[in-house]
Amino acid sequence: MDIKNTTKKIIADINITPFTDVVLVLLIVFMVATPIIYQNSVKIALPSAKTKEVDEKPVKIIIKATVAGEYYLNNGKFMATNETDMAMLRAQITARAGGESTLVIHADKNCRYEIVVTLVDIAKMANVKRVVLATETKK
Repeated sequence: MDIKNTTKKIIADINITPFTDVVLVLLIVFMVATPIIYQNSVKIALPSAKTKEVDEKPVKIIIKATVAGEYYLNNGKFMATNETDMAMLRAQITARAGGESTLVIHADKNCRYEIVVTLVDIAKMANVKRVVLATETKK
């Protein structure tokens, strides 16, 4: 009987395929979840009203105004501290406005009245057909 001397070779390679799969799945999950998380991160205390208007038409433009003077146009942040910033905000609204467009203003109840009036004025200059002020319904 011949006994062959066989030496076993140790494989020292790392298989990164499962790791890559997990990382890609996590990347996709975070890419999907980030806009949802960011959309709800702006805290605005809306004023309350007894009635609630139901809008049948799709909303095209949403703008949020905080007490600190920050504006969020479809979740894009704008600091409107001077006329140039306001002109950029108006240009963005004009670019998004079209046909039967609606602008929904979510202004914090502690905002200055001037902020809301300025947003309505910008909407008129941008040829927005409807301006809606968002409120919370009283319980």
